[in-house]
Amino acid sequence: MDALLGTGATGAPRGAYAALIQAANDSGLPIVSADIPSGLDADTGARHEPCISAAVTVCLAFLKRGLVQYPGAEAAGRVVVRSIGIPASLCREQGVSTHLLTPHVLRTELGADVSRRRAPDGHKGTYGHVLTVGGSRTMSGAGLLASRAALRAGCGLVTWALPASLVLPLTGASPEVMLAPATEEESGGYWNEASAEQVLALAKSRDVLAVGPGLGRFEGDARWLRRLWEEWEGPLVVDADALNMLSAAGDFGAWKPRAAATVLTPHPGEMSRLLGIPTAELQRDRIGAAAGFATGHGVTLVLKGAHTVVASPDGQTYINTTGTSGMATGGTGDVLTGIIAGLLAQGHAGPSAAALGVWLHGRAGERAARHRGHPASVIAGDVIEAL
Repeated sequence: MDALLGTGATGAPRGAYAALIQAANDSGLPIVSADIPSGLDADTGARHEPCISAAVTVCLAFLKRGLVQYPGAEAAGRVVVRSIGIPASLCREQGVSTHLLTPHVLRTELGADVSRRRAPDGHKGTYGHVLTVGGSRTMSGAGLLASRAALRAGCGLVTWALPASLVLPLTGASPEVMLAPATEEESGGYWNEASAEQVLALAKSRDVLAVGPGLGRFEGDARWLRRLWEEWEGPLVVDADALNMLSAAGDFGAWKPRAAATVLTPHPGEMSRLLGIPTAELQRDRIGAAAGFATGHGVTLVLKGAHTVVASPDGQTYINTTGTSGMATGGTGDVLTGIIAGLLAQGHAGPSAAALGVWLHGRAGERAARHRGHPASVIAGDVIEAL
């Protein structure tokens, strides 16, 4: 039984504490930790040395957020929460802003229904129109995955804007997706700065803009993205190379704030570039990093990875635990972009679309892994088909 250190402990255990932790780990016996494993940061999930490797952690009153972020989740083993008489209402009264993403939280905190019920008299216009902006000569599949995922998420229509020379080769790749050339034929299958004008023209008759999957980098791309950011007045999802454009712009802080829902979906490498810090430093406090960026820039931030963090511009954060290691494969991030865009098109607010999208994405990944018989066999297209 481990009850050496609690939530108030900071830094690495020392002296007798360190010796007892090491002895417990070396014993080979299953360890049950009270509240948190000794040596673990309860807020960030950082694992100090030494740290108890628990078989079971019994949380007192409320789940500690460090137990649902790695490496803390691994150190904690199986986690159970047990009441000690503290009422749940105290969390709200004390301004607790971090939530475990569950169907109940989605419904009560974000107004999102995981059953995604549809109006019996609805039509394709009822459920919105997404414009996907992505794909290039060597990465066309990313735009296709995002477009298909938006449809599977339930939006009524999807148009995929892509370089003109790719339209004919990709015609029929997904019959449900409409294709629209956004560059001149001579672009060679790649994007250019001048294409912003055509993208904005296409966006006028669409409800949501999803930018980035398979886009590639090109001369003037930060100026290209700034035009979309500042001139498009509807909901916007920014992913992949569009995030790299954002981090390379150098003047992002001077860009006009957006009034419409704006969702950024970086993986840890992209997020570290946005913040200008090493990835290892970011990973030490994923929740704090995501929350700080979201509130500082007025966006919804989806920090992808094992137990994705969704941070809203009002300071609330949501930790998702659906998903499987099989989703660590190329293209699943593009699928998530499409899902979130599809939900925005159906009228969800930014945080609601992001949180529900992440939850559905993870559940689809779980179903895909069961269908394939092993997580390692899952590919991005399987996740779309499992939505």
